[in-house]
Amino acid sequence: MTTLSASAPLDTHTSGPVTDTSGRREDGTLAETWETGTLAAGTSEREPGHQPESRLALSFEVMPPRSAQQQEQSGELLDLLASYDPDYVAVTSAVRTGWSAGTAAFISQLSATTRLRPLAHLACTAAPRDELVTWIERYIDSGVRGFLAIRGDLAPGATAPPAGHLAHADALVTLLRSVERNQVARLCAGRFAIGVAAYPSGHPESKRPEEDIDVLAAKQRNGADFAITQLFFNPAQITTMSRRADLAGVTLPIIPGIMPITGSARLKRMCQLSGLTPPAYIAQALAAAGSPAEEYEIGLSLTADFVEALVAVGVPGLHFYTFNDPTTITELLSRLSPQTRARLTTTRKDTP
Repeated sequence: MTTLSASAPLDTHTSGPVTDTSGRREDGTLAETWETGTLAAGTSEREPGHQPESRLALSFEVMPPRSAQQQEQSGELLDLLASYDPDYVAVTSAVRTGWSAGTAAFISQLSATTRLRPLAHLACTAAPRDELVTWIERYIDSGVRGFLAIRGDLAPGATAPPAGHLAHADALVTLLRSVERNQVARLCAGRFAIGVAAYPSGHPESKRPEEDIDVLAAKQRNGADFAITQLFFNPAQITTMSRRADLAGVTLPIIPGIMPITGSARLKRMCQLSGLTPPAYIAQALAAAGSPAEEYEIGLSLTADFVEALVAVGVPGLHFYTFNDPTTITELLSRLSPQTRARLTTTRKDTP
């Protein structure tokens, strides 16, 4: 197990306070104070359950290899992630790369060569309902006991998944629980762990913040266990979403997804995919860099500051998008404070 020391970096449905293109709240609070390094975050009803000394959930997202070279490098990535002993590793899927076969094969490799716990991405848009059942069962064969249920991206110009596909992620959660009941003997009477997506910045298709909470509530009713956020930049947004969720009776842990900022190109690309505008202060900081290396350093420092701000407002865990880049993840984690690194270090004992 690696100790995080200084020597060692999704669905259908606007939440959080209304922001301008800089990522600030309407009243200018928190986003501005975070930029200046003096966090003054609002509190959430969930915070008392997350004591400063308690361990934070730690997880990573990886992508199945898309080439022979990536396949050769995947062992190094998995070994690194395993050394941090995360709670799980989410494995993405994509239609253009043979989503099911590639994800299942990579999960089989992960399960056979490491002690990592796989969490398989499963998208409504990837296949018709009956075919999804087949692939859920194949994932079980590969060692999967957890899923991230998402709607997935629609085809250009489409307003819904194709005929025969599940329309929304809450229906996919229901399907997973149905398969779970049918496979109870193989699962030794256990349960799937089912994660879903949350949108602190608001889903592009949402008309108002309440819609995002309604969708999250439906996912919980159908059997979801936790939520991982899509891209956002303002810690106030996740505290606001948590308060709204509490008021609506949604008790799912909401875990922030962390995108390492390595340069303006990635930032622009990911914001385009998420329907967001990069905050002005981040864009300006990257633009002031004198070289790609300096841009990289600035981006990782901004990301580390963001992580510390999230920990300060009481998030239950941290989910890092690795982009299959072990160097960046190592460097990002090394920039976190000793207190945060200590809370990410497992207390589990190795067992034979």
